[in-house]
Amino acid sequence: MLRSSSRTSALAALLVLVACLQAQAARPGDILLPNTTKGFVSVPDVNELSTKFDETQMGQLLKDPVMQPFVEDLRRQFSNKLNNTGVKLGLTFEDLQDLYGGELCIAVIQPDNDKAQHALAVLVNVTGHLEQANALLAKVTKSMADRKATRVVRKVGDVNMVVFTLPKQKDQLEALKVVYVVTQDQLLATDHEKVAEGIVARFTGEHTDTLSTLPAYQTTLRRCQKEIGEGQPHAIWFAEPFGYLEVARAAGGGRKRRGTDMLKVLSNQGFHAIQGVGGHVAFSDGKHEVLHRTFVFAPAVQRAADDKSTDKYDLAARIMDFPRSAGLTAQPWIPRHSASYVTFNLKIRESFEYSKTLVDELAGDEVFEDVIKSIEIDPHGPRINVRSELIAHLGKRATVLTDYRLPITTKSERAMVAIELLDAQAVAKTVDKAMESDPNAKKRVFNGQVIWEILNEQEPELAVKIEAPGFGAFGPEEDEKPAEGEKPLIQNAAVTVAHGHLIVSTHVDFIVDLLGQAAAPQSLGHSADYQIVQEALEKLGAGEDSLRMFTRTDEAYRPTYELIKQGKMPEAETLLGKALNRLFGPEEEGVLREQQIDGTKMPDFEAVRRYLGPGGLFVQQEADGWLVVGCLLNKEAE
Repeated sequence: MLRSSSRTSALAALLVLVACLQAQAARPGDILLPNTTKGFVSVPDVNELSTKFDETQMGQLLKDPVMQPFVEDLRRQFSNKLNNTGVKLGLTFEDLQDLYGGELCIAVIQPDNDKAQHALAVLVNVTGHLEQANALLAKVTKSMADRKATRVVRKVGDVNMVVFTLPKQKDQLEALKVVYVVTQDQLLATDHEKVAEGIVARFTGEHTDTLSTLPAYQTTLRRCQKEIGEGQPHAIWFAEPFGYLEVARAAGGGRKRRGTDMLKVLSNQGFHAIQGVGGHVAFSDGKHEVLHRTFVFAPAVQRAADDKSTDKYDLAARIMDFPRSAGLTAQPWIPRHSASYVTFNLKIRESFEYSKTLVDELAGDEVFEDVIKSIEIDPHGPRINVRSELIAHLGKRATVLTDYRLPITTKSERAMVAIELLDAQAVAKTVDKAMESDPNAKKRVFNGQVIWEILNEQEPELAVKIEAPGFGAFGPEEDEKPAEGEKPLIQNAAVTVAHGHLIVSTHVDFIVDLLGQAAAPQSLGHSADYQIVQEALEKLGAGEDSLRMFTRTDEAYRPTYELIKQGKMPEAETLLGKALNRLFGPEEEGVLREQQIDGTKMPDFEAVRRYLGPGGLFVQQEADGWLVVGCLLNKEAE
C-alpha cells in the first residue's frame, strides 16, 4: 500500500510538472490571436524553412555569385516595402533574425470587426533567446525616444505591457501607439493597444475568441492537413478575403475608388460566400522543389425555409461553378513551345446569364439586356443575336496559353484564350458577320483559315466603361485613377475559329504559329517536361479536376528578366512585369517608376535558366469549396 501510494504521488507530481511546463511553453500564434484576424502567415520553424529553401534550386540561384547584383537590389526593394509595414512598430525584419526559437507569425487584424479599424501584430517564439528579445526591446525604446514617443509601462495581470505613443501628425485622427510585450517565451509587437490586451489575456487559460476557433480557418487548414497526413509544412497561411481588403483599405486611410466600390459590388453579388482561403507550403521535400496545398472555403448559402432557390450561391457568384472531369490534359493542337498552359471547366452559357446582375451593378443601371438587344438591332453594329448565334454554341472548357517571341521587347509576351465549341461552323459564321461590320477589323487568310485582326491604336469612346480596381503591395489603392493617355487593356487582338475552338489572341502571329505548327508530335502533350509534371500531379491526387495548369518557369520568366537586363522593366507589358511594377512603383499616379536594378550587371539568361524547373497545379471542386494542389520540380527532372 505504501509503495502504491508513493507511485500515485510521483505520478501526480509528474502531471503537475508537465502542466506547469505546458503553461510556460510558448503558445501557438493561432491560439493567441483574436478571431477578428483577417490575414495570417505562420512559419513554425524559421531556421528549418531557411535551410529547406536553400536546398531548392531557387535557393541555389539566389546564392550564385553571378546573381548577387540582382539579388541584393531585389532584396533591398522587398525589404523597403516590407519594412514600411514594420516602421510603425519600430523594428525591421532584420531585427528578428537572432530571436527565433520557434514560430514566427504575422497577422492583420480588424479590431471589433469594425471596417474603420486596422491592426498589425507580430508574434515571435523567443525560447532560448530572451536575452536577445530584451536587447531588441531596449533598441526599440531608444528608437522611439528618438522619434519623440512617450513610454508607459502598463500591467495586464502580471504581464508588463510597454506602450509607446508617438506624436500626433497633422493627417492623423489619433496618435499612433506601438505596444511591446515579452512574456512566456513570446515577443509581441502590435500597433493597437486593445489588440495587445486581448493577446496578453490569451496567454493563460482556454479562450473561444481565437483565430483557431474560426470555422473558416479550421476548415481550410484541416483540409490541407488531410492531404499531407503526418507531414509538417514549412509555412502556413490564411486570409478572409473581404475582411483583409477592408483592413487594407482602413490602413490606407479609408480611401475608396471614385465611382464604383468594387468591394461592395462583389459582396452584393454574393462573392462573400468565399469565407476563407488558406494553405500549406513546403520546400525541398525530396520529390518537389516547392509543394503547396490551398483550400478555398466557400460553403453553400444557408437559405430560409421559404426560400425555394436550389442555387449554391447568389446572383453573379453562381459563376463559381467549375465542374470536375477526367482528361483535362493538353489538347493535340497546343503548341509544344508554350510557356504556360491553363485549362479549366466552366459552365459558360449559364455564367453568361449569371453575369447580368454584376454588369448592371457595375454600370449603375440595367444595361445588360439593352446592350444585348443593341448588338442585334443597331444598323451600325454586328447585327447578331448574342445568345442564339454565339453563347448557345459555347462548350464547357476554356484554355489559356502564353509564350513570347524573340527578340525580347516590352510587347514580346503573347497570350491566347481558346473556348471549346459545340458548333464551330455556326460560330465561325457569327464571327465573320460581327467582324465585317467592325471598321477596326482586318481580314487575313492563312492556309485557307480566316483570321480577323483587330487594331485598337486609339481607345474608342464607350458609352459604359467598366474598370477593375487597382491593387498595391498590401491591398487596394482605391483612389487610383487611370493615367492620362492610358492604353486599352488589349491594344490589338486577333480572332479565329479553329480546332473546334473560338480563339482570341493578343498577337495575330500567335494564331498563325498555332495554325502552321506540325502534327501531334510537336504538341505540348508530347513534351517530356509536361509529362513529368502531369505524372507528379497525378501522384498528388490529380485525376478528375476542375482545372489543370502547367508552367515552364524559365520560359515564363524570361521576358521579364530580359527587360530588367535591358533597363526597360518599368515599361514591361508582361504579366509578371506589370505585377512587379505595381509592387515597386511610386505612389504618384501616372508616374513611370525608375528601374532600381542595374541590368548591365546581370548575367545572360542562360546562366539562370538551369535553376528554373517546370511546375503545375490542379484544382478540384468540392462541396464547400476548391482544393488547389501544385508543385515546382527540379530542372534536372526534365
